[in-house]
Amino acid sequence: MEPVEPGREPAQEVAPRRPGRTGFVLALVVLVCSLLLVVLSWRAARERELAASQAEFEAATRETVDLLQQRLVNYELTVRGGVALFATVARPSPLQWRAFVDGLELPQRFPALTGLGFAAYVTPHGLERLQLESRAAGYGLFNVWPRGIRAQYGPILYLEPRTAENISALGFDMYSEPVRRAAMDAARDTGTLRMSGRVRLLQDADRDVAGLLIYAPVYRAGDAPSSIRARRMSMQGWVYVPFRVNRYVEVALRPMRRELHFRLYDITEAKPELLYADPGFEQNGHHAFAHSLTTEHYGRRWRFDFVSGPEPVAAPAIAALRNTLVVGLFASLLLFGIAWSMALTEARAQRIAARMTAAHRRSEAHVLALNRSLEARVAVRTRELSEANRELESFAYSVSHDLRAPLRAIEGFSGVLGERYAAILDETGRDYLGRVRNAASRMGELIDALLKLSRLGRSELKLEPLDLSRIATEIVEELHAGEPGREVAVDIGSGLRATGDPVLVRSLLQNLIGNAWKFTRSRDDAQIEFAANLAGEFFVRDNGAGFNEAYADKLFRPFQRLHDDTGFVGDGIGLASVKRIVERHGGTIRAEGQEGEGAAFYFSLPAESGE
Repeated sequence: MEPVEPGREPAQEVAPRRPGRTGFVLALVVLVCSLLLVVLSWRAARERELAASQAEFEAATRETVDLLQQRLVNYELTVRGGVALFATVARPSPLQWRAFVDGLELPQRFPALTGLGFAAYVTPHGLERLQLESRAAGYGLFNVWPRGIRAQYGPILYLEPRTAENISALGFDMYSEPVRRAAMDAARDTGTLRMSGRVRLLQDADRDVAGLLIYAPVYRAGDAPSSIRARRMSMQGWVYVPFRVNRYVEVALRPMRRELHFRLYDITEAKPELLYADPGFEQNGHHAFAHSLTTEHYGRRWRFDFVSGPEPVAAPAIAALRNTLVVGLFASLLLFGIAWSMALTEARAQRIAARMTAAHRRSEAHVLALNRSLEARVAVRTRELSEANRELESFAYSVSHDLRAPLRAIEGFSGVLGERYAAILDETGRDYLGRVRNAASRMGELIDALLKLSRLGRSELKLEPLDLSRIATEIVEELHAGEPGREVAVDIGSGLRATGDPVLVRSLLQNLIGNAWKFTRSRDDAQIEFAANLAGEFFVRDNGAGFNEAYADKLFRPFQRLHDDTGFVGDGIGLASVKRIVERHGGTIRAEGQEGEGAAFYFSLPAESGE
């Protein structure tokens, strides 16, 4: 509390200001904006995915139509082959026609075709002559049906392959049926291939199966009529192929893996006529996409109505986007919760600040009491920290003394057991005893390593200028003295200096150079290098066993080893000690290496001062 100057009235206490609502309004704004952003982002991503999936769907529809068109082209080539035969022979005999069709192998190559046939174009007089020729050739009476006198006839003269259904169709006057006749007239008058509308093929008399026929006109050999009148005068008949639409679609689309359904309509006439519908078309009411294509085929117009599967099938990425939306909404709510919590904290802080201000103005003694309470708390925390340090030292003592006592007992009694009762034990027993002694020795080494690691963080740093080149040279000399028979090429850079604790830095270099010495033991051309790079980092590099860089983060963890004890003995504490020493000096350390090609450890230490 400030002292009141003489002659000055004490300041009036200010009533605590009511906490504002700005933070809560801001939290609501954050919620609305984040939800809006998430929903808009999700909708945009969904639209992109739907557009991409629809583009794939439409590409699949075009591919489907292309395959069906290609199959019709194959049928066209088959029909034109029959026309070409009439160009070489005025009228082939039945045997010649059969040999020609057998060579085409229609059942194997075009399973949808029921055959390849020829229908003659004759008048009543020509029909009588045709019947006489058939009888004279030994084929018996040629019956034309349905019976009746007509101006022109178009009876089926040849139809191969020779099946029971095709034989029964011979003699049928296709010109008497309106749908077939319309296609036959169009082919005759235009000189091009024409396709009929939907009919029931003679081979499917007892089944309601959609069928189509493709007709090609055959004129007298050598004629090239250029007018309708000339074409009618020169007309001999039609080579044609009948085929079932459902089988045609099945065979044409066999190479394609379909995930769409379609219906095929003939829309040449005023009323569309259904030619084909996929079995799953009607059940696919909840389709994601729909697309229609119109094509022209031999004077007929077809419309393909395609539908995709439901959205999860047609656009599977949408499901992932739903998960993204849920995560985004959850993140928005979480952000709102954080903002609301901050607003509550702000309001609480304002209330506390108002109360603290009022309390400070009311009583300076209260502030002093708070200070004394704070000092007391600091003292309590200090005592607790001291006690924790003492407990840590007690733990270290327990590790170094209490745990060693049972280890010494295990080692002593196992040694006595091995010396006095070795003759009693069999080979397996002596092996087990040896494993017990080795495990006890290993545990002792791990306890020493653990104590060594714990001391690194408690010892006080004594920084002074260091000649790293000299320290490294001394370490290499010690290693040579320990293994005088080894030939190792060691390259130590000159003038390597830094500032650090002499004991800790020597331990750092002993671990790194010692590791390089150990892991090059299997190489005849062992090489070790200690130097500094242009970035100011020191490094120890070797050409030894190396390691997989995918596990480099495990190198500096205590007791984590990337090599087994059979090849390279160790306790897994050396590199963890190196990292602690470097970090205590304010530096960093990293490792690079490849299996079988060596390793390199880069570390930094404070530069030598200029004093």
